[in-house]
Amino acid sequence: MRSERFLFRAAVVTAVWAGFVVFAGAMVTSTGSGMAVPDWPQSFGTWMPVMKGGVFFEHGHRMVAGVLATMVLLLSLTAAFLERRRWARVLTWGALVAVLAQAILGGLTVLRGTYFGWTHTDPLFSTLHAALAQALLGLLVVYAAVRAPSWSAPHPRPGASPAARALAWTGVLLALAVYLQIILGAVMRHNNGGLAILGFPLNSGRVVPAFTNWLVAVNFAHRLGGWCLALGGGAFALRVALDRRLDPWVRRPAGLFAALVLVQFGLGAAAVLTDLQFPVLTSCHVLVGAGLFAATLVLALRLWAAAPGRG
Repeated sequence: MRSERFLFRAAVVTAVWAGFVVFAGAMVTSTGSGMAVPDWPQSFGTWMPVMKGGVFFEHGHRMVAGVLATMVLLLSLTAAFLERRRWARVLTWGALVAVLAQAILGGLTVLRGTYFGWTHTDPLFSTLHAALAQALLGLLVVYAAVRAPSWSAPHPRPGASPAARALAWTGVLLALAVYLQIILGAVMRHNNGGLAILGFPLNSGRVVPAFTNWLVAVNFAHRLGGWCLALGGGAFALRVALDRRLDPWVRRPAGLFAALVLVQFGLGAAAVLTDLQFPVLTSCHVLVGAGLFAATLVLALRLWAAAPGRG
């Protein structure tokens, strides 16, 4: 039991640190510091450059990401010895592969920019880097959720009804929708499309904007996704959170999602209305998006665990 509690705590700490790394990476993009350091893996030929201006954000991101890589390595090694479920060990191995791929993608983003003489990072590589960061966080959150002592504890189920199974599937679809929304946001951010549409709640003064370029389409899709998650996802989360037939273990992440989706919607609106002038605001929007993804994954897992006929 002690080893299991240790693994759970280690997984939680690693997942929380991964969220901090997501925020640090968002600050790099929000401040335009992606090419503040022209080399990799060192920064200006040293492991500790002068930490000021864009170098603070870019090299600082590298430092916290390096700590995360070490934490994931230690977690996967510990799980190899203490985790008895093979499928759960695979989650930690997947996280290790993801964090190594993240390091390579981050390095390639910088090196390609330096090779071509760009002042900004490669949009394709930086978008993939952002999407993989969230996938890595997701793997860590899933492992922490299934490693928690509450996962193996008995929980009352709402009865063998099609509605209960539908709730579980809806939770899975909601998690996929949140991740798709994150990818759309990453494409928009890393192609400088955050202000392709001005104003809010209207879109450049219209219900449907004029699609003058592809970034307008991506921006509009991201906005529509935000409305759908706030209204549809929020309604679903409230339905689960207020369902007294469900165990509080299931209802808690639903309540968290309902609260976070409102915060996220407000942050997105505020970022647009302030013309993306505040890097912390836009970076918090990315961070809360990661929190939404984490809450949705836990909700989907617990709905599935509570569904009749599991296993």
